[in-house]
Amino acid sequence: MREIISAPGWSACSLPPNIEHMSDLPPAERLAKLRTLEVWLGWQLRDTQRKIEQAEQQTRAAGGYITEQERRAGQAVGVTIHAADCPKISQPVATLDATKAQYALIKDPGFHHPCQHCRPDKTLGIPKD
Repeated sequence: MREIISAPGWSACSLPPNIEHMSDLPPAERLAKLRTLEVWLGWQLRDTQRKIEQAEQQTRAAGGYITEQERRAGQAVGVTIHAADCPKISQPVATLDATKAQYALIKDPGFHHPCQHCRPDKTLGIPKD
């Protein structure tokens, strides 16, 4: 049910035009709405990036291990496991406790690889073959 509203150019009894798509708007009005959307989306992006950074810091402070997908030509080819405080983490995917990180490195060493910088395999006591 549409609500009767009053706005400049409309009487209290008329309804605004039924606009299905933003492209149905006049160019100046469409530009104004797109600029507003751009500002809002920019704020959303910055807020999301701030929340991700906070979560990463909390994860690193809590210890544990971080997984990061290895990609070649856009295809996932494995997972690198890092210590949570490793400076080489560029795109964290998930966090693991010590038991799960150890299990992943032992169970499937062809797919799960320890980071060569922070060497979680050494910390976890996994012997090198």
